[in-house]
Amino acid sequence: MDALYSFTKSLIDPVVILVVLLAAGTMAALSKRKRGAVLFLLPALVLLYGLSISPVANWLCHSLEKDYIRENPVQPGRLDVVVVLGGGVTETAGTGETLLSQSSASRLLRAVELFRESGAAQLLCAGKGIGRTSEGEVMAAAAGRLGVPREKILVDSLSENTRGHAVEMDRLFADKTIRIGLVTSAYHLKRSETELRSYFQNVSPFPSDYLYSHPKGHAIPAFVPNTGSLFRSAVALHEMAGLLWYRLKRS
Repeated sequence: MDALYSFTKSLIDPVVILVVLLAAGTMAALSKRKRGAVLFLLPALVLLYGLSISPVANWLCHSLEKDYIRENPVQPGRLDVVVVLGGGVTETAGTGETLLSQSSASRLLRAVELFRESGAAQLLCAGKGIGRTSEGEVMAAAAGRLGVPREKILVDSLSENTRGHAVEMDRLFADKTIRIGLVTSAYHLKRSETELRSYFQNVSPFPSDYLYSHPKGHAIPAFVPNTGSLFRSAVALHEMAGLLWYRLKRS
């Protein structure tokens, strides 16, 4: 089922849809079927423009992040464990190193900050990833360099997705009443918090970064297409697909 989910999720990537529409439109145009070409090329143009402008990207991202925009105050002694979910790693061809992606680095920095502010007893770095070294191990090593005592760092190198993180945590922690501080990107918090709450009673979400940006300046530039908005739209659509899939599996 997870393989089917991954395959289906890849098909809804805007780039995949656009390539299919453009290829079909081009073939129709080459075969001199003008009406067929328009039926494919026009939707491709509308889709590309719509997903590439800031208002659409912001609307998609805000729908995922709106519940986590308010600051969640941290008090000493409030948390028992801080959990940070991996957001990918990169492997450099020249040195062979496995490094944190921008998303993982942002999540880890927020988690270390939360760990120190809350006085939590443990920091759990979770994620298998696709690199030679797991996301959990790479984050744990970075957390150690940032001053977190090694004996307080736990590593989950087995979980491969959001549901897997929750399942592995259920195995690691017998006490289901522990107070957990969950750190991940804001767009990912809704799904990860829902999964974790199916096993644990006390989960507090803490966003590390946001895709939504409050509109500023003149309105006209916001309607100029750009790759940044297309990227944010694609990430949001992927997350929405994940939310839908998880809800279907629970029903």
